[in-house]
Amino acid sequence: MNKSLLLSLLAIAILVFSAWWLTNRPSPPSLAQVDAMIAESSAQATDATAPKQTTSDPRLTFPTIFRNVKPEVAYVGDSNCAQCHQELCTTFHQHPMGRSAILAGADELEKLDAEAMNPCQVGPYEMSVRIEDGKMIHSLSAKTSDGQVLPSVDYPTSIAIGSGTRGRSYLVYDGDSVWQSPVSWFSTKSRWDISPGFDLGTATQRPTMTECLYCHVNQHEKIPDTINRYELPLSKMQLSIGCERCHGPGDLHSQERTEGKPLDPDHPGIDTSIVNPKHLSDDLQLSICAQCHLAGKSRVKRKDRLAHDFRPGLPLELFINAFLAHPEAKFKNKAVGHFDQMLQAKCRTANGGKLLCTTCHDPHQKLESQAAQQQYINDCKSCHQTQTCSETQEARDKQQDNCIHCHMPTNSNTNIAHTSLTDHRIMRKPSQPAASNDGPQDATVLVPYFQSTLLSPAQQDRDLGIALAGFADKMPPNLPIKRTTLEQAKSRLQAAVQASPEDIDAWIALSTVEIGSGNPTGALEAMQSAMRASPKNEDVLAQLSFVAEVAGRLDLSIGALNDLVAINPSSTDYRLKRMVMQVADGDFYQAQAESQELLRINPLQPTARLISAMCLYGQGEKAAGRREVEIAMNLATSQQQKAMIQTWFNRFVAFQTKAE
Repeated sequence: MNKSLLLSLLAIAILVFSAWWLTNRPSPPSLAQVDAMIAESSAQATDATAPKQTTSDPRLTFPTIFRNVKPEVAYVGDSNCAQCHQELCTTFHQHPMGRSAILAGADELEKLDAEAMNPCQVGPYEMSVRIEDGKMIHSLSAKTSDGQVLPSVDYPTSIAIGSGTRGRSYLVYDGDSVWQSPVSWFSTKSRWDISPGFDLGTATQRPTMTECLYCHVNQHEKIPDTINRYELPLSKMQLSIGCERCHGPGDLHSQERTEGKPLDPDHPGIDTSIVNPKHLSDDLQLSICAQCHLAGKSRVKRKDRLAHDFRPGLPLELFINAFLAHPEAKFKNKAVGHFDQMLQAKCRTANGGKLLCTTCHDPHQKLESQAAQQQYINDCKSCHQTQTCSETQEARDKQQDNCIHCHMPTNSNTNIAHTSLTDHRIMRKPSQPAASNDGPQDATVLVPYFQSTLLSPAQQDRDLGIALAGFADKMPPNLPIKRTTLEQAKSRLQAAVQASPEDIDAWIALSTVEIGSGNPTGALEAMQSAMRASPKNEDVLAQLSFVAEVAGRLDLSIGALNDLVAINPSSTDYRLKRMVMQVADGDFYQAQAESQELLRINPLQPTARLISAMCLYGQGEKAAGRREVEIAMNLATSQQQKAMIQTWFNRFVAFQTKAE
């Protein structure tokens, strides 16, 4: 193969990889969504100092009367709680929170007939669901343009995530790696469809991160330095979250009540062996709800903390920091999180923050629809009984004089397909559009939810820097506020890594800022520092691979991908990236071997088909190469992807013909 052809293939491969990365990054919003979210504004970068941070464990140091916040107190599971609290446990497990995870197919909620869109056609792909030997199997299939059936891909599901109230997603084990299936059940439509955010033309698997499992699975233990590998079984005690998620570990309480030990006389009427949220301050009560229901624009894990280290009765901000849109930002009302919306409600802001989640919601019991509506109306009237509704009689009649229908309407404009969510802003004038302005001035676009003195300015700045880096990464490159947001993030992150050189999350965020600022060399230097701190961390290696490719260091990128495949061998994404980098590096023999291995695992991957076509054609098997590219185009999920595949292959053929 001559030099000009090799250089041309290098350029083509880099285009392939860049296009693949842009379409396969972790779920950024569309340009239209970002334009709607972001108000064009400017802000001044804030200087930050970053003294050394303490790593003391809040479970040992935070002042509280509740003794079960200590790390040595064990979890016991709901079967233990039910021995004394059977009625509460029974009603709780009929509540959506108590049905957050279940063995797939165990409750027969999902239908498997044609009326449930089984099978379901999504572009060139057909998705189907079946029960085989008691196990739910998701299957993905496709045909060539002339009707030939390609080998299908099966996903033996293990766990269904979600109560089923709105829908469910499904987890698939591959060894100890846990992935999300591309097939989901949507209860509101009683049908199967593609999982939110999936593009079958670029990826058919998504790593199940601990951030997802934390709020849906009772307990899990991640294998260190990986992103989706876990000790199995995933949750040894029970699948669904249980009583201890809100009350804390129950072993101490169980022992003392079984032994009949008297309550602490220094705290009459309070059992200090277990947290009862009613004895907590409003902020600490909200921390319990916020651990899963506060979405924010960004959630940042505190340095040296894990989410599952949090105990009810402690401030959540000591474990997870959350950031909201600036109060003056146009996009502040775009939040889909109920908790985030409640923070904007007049019912909360006008009464000094007394409105809590539990003001209206009983976490132990889910009322039937009609009874729940009446209870919510009664909750409204408990504060507004003497006030006259300001809406017109026509508007009131249209909503059947129901406060909830009018002031908390459902909104189908969410980022989750086939769902509608109740608006928890509790708008005083629902018939009037929400006000907006030109956005924040002289401030960052994100602000911390936790206005807490428990965090030093340096700690808050470190977390804000990480949040701003991730938020700016989702902005279109020509948005004026992007540059200032990157600058604000950079100053904070530089101070953070100077104070704590082992802070890999800050290094990764800093490299993201450098890439966004057009400085791949700086990004590579940041990732080399992260590598010194944690050389076998999967997050670090994945970012290093991307940054090295952008910086033109294909050797470093391939080296990182080799380590990634060794760490997580079931990841087709890593193999796909390595294959493309091998072509870019001129290693066609390895690329062809990689493409064949990928197609053995997933014969429906269009980019793997394209690379296989190029390799076959270049080796003289022209008919086989053309057949492969036809299949690749047929598996593409957009006209743009089809056009790119055809263009790349046509250029390759032209250079090959010229070389001959």
